[in-house]
Amino acid sequence: SHFEIIDSKGRRVVEGHKASFCLEDNDCDGVDPHYDCENYGDQGITAGCKDIYYYNIDCQWIDITELDVGTYIFKMAINPEYKIPEITFENNAALCTLYYSQMTAVINNCTLTRP
Repeated sequence: SHFEIIDSKGRRVVEGHKASFCLEDNDCDGVDPHYDCENYGDQGITAGCKDIYYYNIDCQWIDITELDVGTYIFKMAINPEYKIPEITFENNAALCTLYYSQMTAVINNCTLTRP
């Protein structure tokens, strides 16, 4: 995954990425998990499943220490270099409004698009 914060002039002011070390089915809704990285098994994410990395794992966040208070566009792209085959890439990025106040960061009004 790749993350960007873009200002009102279209300039990228912050960027980051999700450090991934294994793609596996660790939260499935209505389908059986197929992929498990245990013992270096096959990797992948089954349709209907998620691969979740929590906030307390290093490199699962972006540093906004120097970000000025304001309104921005937050872009998150999954598989932005198209390295993993998929049926469609049409929903691999989200563009959202980010309101940042130094005390809170609120993301809403998201739309899906291609990376």
